Formats: sequence, C-alpha cells, structure tokens
Amino acid sequence: MQREVDFPMGALVSVTEVRVSNDLNYADVMISVFPSNKKGGALKSLNAKRAEIQTILFKKMNIATLPKLRFNYDPGVEKSANIEKITLGDK
Repeated sequence: MQREVDFPMGALVSVTEVRVSNDLNYADVMISVFPSNKKGGALKSLNAKRAEIQTILFKKMNIATLPKLRFNYDPGVEKSANIEKITLGDK
C-alpha cells in the first residue's frame, strides 16, 4: 500500500486486521495511523485508491472473487499508547 497510495506527509499507516464477511462480499480492513491526527487524510487516500488496490490484490491472489474492501480506522493502537502513557506516567 505504501507504494500505491499517497498518504499525508509524515503519516505511518499499518494494516492491523482484516475481517471478511461470511458471504465473502466485503473485507473490512482495519488500519492504524501515526500520528492519529492524520487518520482522516489516510482514510481519504485509501478510499480514493480502493479500486486500484483491489485490482492489484486480485491479480496477486488466487481466488475467484475478491471481497470489496472497506477501510476503517482501528483506535486500538492509539488506546494502547494512551494506557501505556498513563501507566508509565505514574512511575
């Protein structure tokens, strides 16, 4: 994705999880973004390139139908960092 998508300057985007629907129609791609204030721009960039990303994945994977990708922000990494900051701040 880093080569295919123009993310906001200074944004580090990682895929944290992919959840595929039971009927294989959709795949929810969970992403983390650092710093988190760049998440809106990162999601906008991913959604703008969704069709291209799907085409690349379809060519690389040996499956009959590729689920439609839906990109979502995963707040888990941000929450973990906040908990760690609070915990370490008490020491």
